[in-house]
Amino acid sequence: MNTSTTQRVGAVVAWAALVAAAVLPAVGAAAWPADKPIRMIVPYGAGGASDTLGRIVAARLSVALKQTVVVENKPGAGSMLGSQFVARAEPDGYTLLLGSISNVLNNYFYKDPLYDLRRDLAPVSQVVSVPNYLAVNTKVPAKTVGELVKLAKDKPESLSCATSGIGSSPYLSCELFRILSGTQIVNVPFKSGAEAIQSVIGGQAQVLFANEALPFITSGQVRALGVTTPKRSSFLPDVPAIGETLPGYDVTAWYGIWAPAGTSPAVITRISEEIAGMLKTDEVRRVLTSLGAEPVGTSPTQFKQYVDAEMGRWQEIVNQAGIKPQ
Repeated sequence: MNTSTTQRVGAVVAWAALVAAAVLPAVGAAAWPADKPIRMIVPYGAGGASDTLGRIVAARLSVALKQTVVVENKPGAGSMLGSQFVARAEPDGYTLLLGSISNVLNNYFYKDPLYDLRRDLAPVSQVVSVPNYLAVNTKVPAKTVGELVKLAKDKPESLSCATSGIGSSPYLSCELFRILSGTQIVNVPFKSGAEAIQSVIGGQAQVLFANEALPFITSGQVRALGVTTPKRSSFLPDVPAIGETLPGYDVTAWYGIWAPAGTSPAVITRISEEIAGMLKTDEVRRVLTSLGAEPVGTSPTQFKQYVDAEMGRWQEIVNQAGIKPQ
């Protein structure tokens, strides 16, 4: 078992222990949730950052709602298959989506998205924000973003950048880096961030953008050069923001919960309130920050406003970058 897997498993085990010791909050006699499991769909494969986050949130919701919340992984098509599954599910409160910024980006990377984000899904809450990390194989001589740019320009198309699937924030992180730096780094999308990381550790690719790279950076398996957020990350304060070298660079990854459109507002509000409550507890914050995630927690209205703003922002960036949907 590699270091990252061990740390993720440890985090989940630690969280399970906290859940077992938690004092169950009182739940009223409302019809929802009835004696029926709630499914949380994670539109990515098992073992990645989204999967780990989904299991943490599901465990806490199980406690708060006194009902089983089961995580189901449904990867494929840049998160669209799992998202479409939720969009088509019964709006009864028993199917939820742990989505991400990819749900926004899919609108601009694909000509025919499998669902309409605003029409088919109801926002519940933003859960966390996460920086993507720019890292390289330890044998790559570049020690800074500037040195990586020079290396890429000196040897065009000699460097490959491993990212998770097309339409993901790591994928766009690499694209924006290529555009702003004027380099010809080859963007190689994998099925998951975990696969992308292993390809860089193994030397098949040289450059990495991933939000689950923190454990591999701290263990020395890859070398961090920058973070994609406008400011430095509190998790790696000595690692500069890419924007310090490439002005205007900004990619902030995030995760949130959606329900099928038409789900009862009362149910959506209840879930949102439970998520906000869990994110305020020291136990949850400690587990999430150990994974490199900043807890957020918003109301459905606040999450909708945030998603709308993100859609407008990325539409402008994609247009300026000349990125064409596939």
